[in-house]
Amino acid sequence: MESFSDRLLTQHQVLWQAMQQHRFVVDIEHDRLPDSVFNRYLVFEGNFVATAIAIFALAVSKAPGIRQQRWLIGVLNALVDTQIAWFEAVLARRGVQPADYPDDLPGVSAFRDGMLKVAEQGSYAEIITLMFGAEWMYYHWCLRVSAQSQQDADVRRWVEMHAEDEFHQQAQWLKTELDQCALTLSAAQQAQLSQLYARVLQWEIDFHSAAYPESAHD
Repeated sequence: MESFSDRLLTQHQVLWQAMQQHRFVVDIEHDRLPDSVFNRYLVFEGNFVATAIAIFALAVSKAPGIRQQRWLIGVLNALVDTQIAWFEAVLARRGVQPADYPDDLPGVSAFRDGMLKVAEQGSYAEIITLMFGAEWMYYHWCLRVSAQSQQDADVRRWVEMHAEDEFHQQAQWLKTELDQCALTLSAAQQAQLSQLYARVLQWEIDFHSAAYPESAHD
C-alpha cells in the first residue's frame, strides 16, 4: 500500500521534477554555477536558518510527545550550533556582505513568510509537511548532484552536507513522521496537507530562482 508521503510525491510529480531540474540544481550538477549566484543564494539561505529555527521551535511546542520533541530539539541544536556557524564562516571566507544582497525579493519573502505563517497558525502535521517538503526534495537533488564534481569547494561541501547519511536520516524521519500523522487525519485533512506540500515545492522553486540576478529586477 502506498504511504501518504509517497502519494504526495506521486500527486505532485510535475512540481517535484521542476525542482529536481531547476536551473540552480542543473548548474551545480554541470559545475557551471556563477559565483555571484551562489553568493546571493548563501545570503538568502543563511538568513532563512533563523526562520527554520523558529519553525522547528514551533514544532517542538506542538509535538504530540517526548519522542518527537527529543528528535526536533536535536535538529534545533544542529541549526543553532552547526548551520549558523557554517554560514558565518563561508560568507566570511568568500568576502560576501549580506547587505549587498537584499532578501526582500518576492521569491525569498514568499518562502520565508509562507513557511513561518503556516508554522505559527497550523498544526504539528502541517509543520512536518513543510519540512518534509523541503528536506526530502533537497536530499534527492543533492544525492544526485554529489555524483558529479564541483570545482568550488564551498559548493561541493553544501551538496555533500545534504547528501550525507545524517541529513538523509533527518529527511527520512520527517517522511515517516508525516505518514504517522496522516493515519489520524480525515481525507479532507489529508487533501489540505497535499495542497500545502504543493505550495512548499513552488515556494522552493521560486526561492532558488531568486538567486539569479535577473530575478532581482523582476
